[in-house]
Amino acid sequence: VLFAACGSSSLHPRRTRTSQLQLLAHQQAVNMPTATAQVMNDSLMEIEHTPPVHKRILDILPGVSGGVARIMVGQPFDTIKTRLQVLGKGTIGAQGMPPEMVYTNGMDCVRKMIKSEGPGSLYKGTVAPLLGNMVLLGIHFPTFTKTRAYLEQGDAPGTFSP
Repeated sequence: VLFAACGSSSLHPRRTRTSQLQLLAHQQAVNMPTATAQVMNDSLMEIEHTPPVHKRILDILPGVSGGVARIMVGQPFDTIKTRLQVLGKGTIGAQGMPPEMVYTNGMDCVRKMIKSEGPGSLYKGTVAPLLGNMVLLGIHFPTFTKTRAYLEQGDAPGTFSP
C-alpha cells in the first residue's frame, strides 16, 4: 500500500520504512504549495522546541551569508570598474601617465593589477562594503519575514489582500 502511495510502479524489498516515509514526504513536498510548506516549516520549529534566540539567528544568518556572498563575488568587478573610471584610456586621470599605467580595457586592468599588486588587489576596499551588506541583509531578511507574516494575518496562507 505504501509503495502505491509513493507512486512506485514496482516493489523495492530493500527499501526501509524510513526511506519509504522520506520518499513519500519528498513527493508531497514537491507537489505542495509554498504556503503549506511554510506552515509545515513553522510547525516543525514548534515541534523541535527551537528556542526563540535560535529562531532569530536562523532568520538573520541567511541575510548575513547573502551579504558576504554578494561582496565576495562582486567586489573584483567593482574594483576593476573603479580603476577603469580613474585610469582608463581617455580619462582625465590617464592624461600624462606612462602608457604602462593606463588601462585599455577590463582584461588589461586585471592583468596589470595581478602582475604588479597580486591577486589580493582585486579585493582592495572590501571591508566596508562587506560589513555594510552583512548588516543590511541581516536586517532585511527577518524584516521581510515579519512583515509578510503580519500582512498574511487573517488571510489564507500565501495570499495578500489589497
